[in-house]
Amino acid sequence: MMKSKPRAHDVEIFDPWGSTYERSWIQQRLFDPVHAAVLCQAESRFKPASVLDIGCGSGRLLRKVHDSWPETHLVGIDPAQRMLEVARQLTPEACFSIGSGEALPLVDAPVDLAFSTISFHHWQDQAAGVREVARVLRPGGTFLLADFTLPTWLVWLLSRSRFHSAAQMRALFEQAGLDVEAQPEIVSRFVRITIGTRASR
Repeated sequence: MMKSKPRAHDVEIFDPWGSTYERSWIQQRLFDPVHAAVLCQAESRFKPASVLDIGCGSGRLLRKVHDSWPETHLVGIDPAQRMLEVARQLTPEACFSIGSGEALPLVDAPVDLAFSTISFHHWQDQAAGVREVARVLRPGGTFLLADFTLPTWLVWLLSRSRFHSAAQMRALFEQAGLDVEAQPEIVSRFVRITIGTRASR
């Protein structure tokens, strides 16, 4: 029961926010620049047949993905039901399901490209979540995870934090069987994309 409390608390925050989330100041100040950065990284590497957004919220990133790759199959996963209701209204091009990074409602290996943008620190079991993403990636598929990263000394001080250093993020990916290609800083020195690819064999 103790493990369910952080997840329930996070959903309680985001569920009521669903109706006004698209108009929040945080969209233009944080999410739009992060989305632009992950799409820039993705567009230089891929033309995916399928894209998964984990912690998709109101579907904002998936609408931008659709603009870039209109033929791509789009899937959004989020634990907040009201967020998904808004996402379905605003993003009819995508398929949405309730779920979490740690328990993706997908069969093995259907995804070419997976995104998570500023949601990883809400995942309760982050190591299990990265393993789940690796499971649903096709061989050669790639995961772009953008989230806050902290200096090693600050991570050590905040021992129970769900924020990580760049080295810890790399270790989580490698332990899940993902080869880390790059970890560019974006927006600020405290936001970083970790880019990992599942082995093609």
